[in-house]
Amino acid sequence: MRVLTAIFALVLAGVPALACDRVKAFPTSSSQSFQSSDTYATSQFDASAAQEILRLVNEARAQASQPALAMVGILNLAAQAHAMELKQHGSLSHQFPGELALSSRLAKSDLHFDQAGENVALDYSAPHAHQTLMGSDEHRQNLLNADFNVVGIAVVWDRCQMYVVQDFARQVPSYDARRVEDIVAERVAALRNQTQLPHLTRLQAASLTDAACDMAKAGDLRGGAVPAPNVRYVVNYSNSQPTALPVSASKVIGNGQMRNFSVGACYGRSEKHPSGTYFVTMMFY
Repeated sequence: MRVLTAIFALVLAGVPALACDRVKAFPTSSSQSFQSSDTYATSQFDASAAQEILRLVNEARAQASQPALAMVGILNLAAQAHAMELKQHGSLSHQFPGELALSSRLAKSDLHFDQAGENVALDYSAPHAHQTLMGSDEHRQNLLNADFNVVGIAVVWDRCQMYVVQDFARQVPSYDARRVEDIVAERVAALRNQTQLPHLTRLQAASLTDAACDMAKAGDLRGGAVPAPNVRYVVNYSNSQPTALPVSASKVIGNGQMRNFSVGACYGRSEKHPSGTYFVTMMFY
């Protein structure tokens, strides 16, 4: 996960009064909503300027042949909280004393994601803020990152200056435990077909779901199921993408001596996995 340090803070000394008058035309109490039911916590955030920045970002992504970012209300709230920190401290930073790191801030939104990044800026207009960020290699990498698919944008004014926060993430699908177990079973069947091996019979084992949840709560793979006498292999792993099986599991699945298997899964967030991940335990017989 890449979290960028702000590499500039625009100094507004010498900006003509006309520019200040012009940016004041952006309504600081705008109640205009985005196309995707985005959430703005209070009227002190400039939703109109945030919408303009989103448009500029997606135009730049289109020119770079990258898909558009979707505005997500819960990411807006995360960006707003950090924007207020910028305003209160009067400086740019990605983490102030006592503030959570980016991954933990976004995790509080309950968004399921596996990558994140952040841009912050101090400027006098939305177009100029976008232009300045695009002129920075590291900030432009976030703006054009093909892996990111959602964003939260917050703009808050301090007199004639705007603090801008862009919180990017790659949102991944959210599944319940039963669906994850089914997805893993489908991958097992597909891999057996690819290697032209007989189908493995799936045995239901509720205890494996409990074991996976124990791992998720602890954030540690060592808390998995205890193998029974007839179990030949146990594979524990975590991944934000249930369809991605580890090499260790693929090798066992490709073993022609295996006849049956069972799987348990559970989603969890922990200090080691602040963005959340699926914990999976598998037994082969």
